[in-house]
Amino acid sequence: MIVLYHPKDLIEAPDWKSQLERMTVAHLMVESAETTPYLREGKKEVKGIAAINQFLEEYKAFVATWNQDRCDMWFFDED
Repeated sequence: MIVLYHPKDLIEAPDWKSQLERMTVAHLMVESAETTPYLREGKKEVKGIAAINQFLEEYKAFVATWNQDRCDMWFFDED
């Protein structure tokens, strides 16, 4: 699960929420008293707007491969 902590009025927060919803991944948006937003996924943590944006771009690319047709991964006996 991705947990994204952000200040209440952070302008990027709605966009981040929208991105996570489009990816259909388990996530939680938490308003925080911290001034610097940060994101946690398992043991991984990234801090700051630029780092979160980069994480979401990389995650979006990763998620895009989940349903990719991967016929080349299967080997069948030819009889």
